[in-house]
Amino acid sequence: MAAPEGQDPGDAGLVFAACNNHDPRCGPPPRLRNTDNPGLYHGYFENRHGEQFVFTCDRAAGTGTVSGGDLGWAEPRTFTRGLLDEALRSTRDLAAQVQGDDARSRPPVIDHALAPGRLTGLTGKDEIIWLRACLEACADISEPSGDRRPS
Repeated sequence: MAAPEGQDPGDAGLVFAACNNHDPRCGPPPRLRNTDNPGLYHGYFENRHGEQFVFTCDRAAGTGTVSGGDLGWAEPRTFTRGLLDEALRSTRDLAAQVQGDDARSRPPVIDHALAPGRLTGLTGKDEIIWLRACLEACADISEPSGDRRPS
């Protein structure tokens, strides 16, 4: 099969490639191929500011990583199902402590949806939405075990 015009013949079968937008001080970005370990799930996100993030999940091991230029490419944030559960549990516990009769004196609502972001270093709303979508795609790590079908 001939490579399409402008495509490197070594890229045959390539679905997606992203070039690093970050300053060299952020370190070298990861070089990932889904053929290196077919059991991994990969996700990529780039926001409107050019910040890039890569999500990798090993469903069998129940572990994942998030790396990004702003986080330091060489310092991926690793997490496990247990760490995700603990982050959600501690956020819910904190939210349960927030009480008060005067609505003006109440702190803002604590969103447990942000807990995985705090664990991984992601802070932007769009980054959190992407992370939650990646976790949902890796249901074995993001959801308690059991039947996921609606009742």
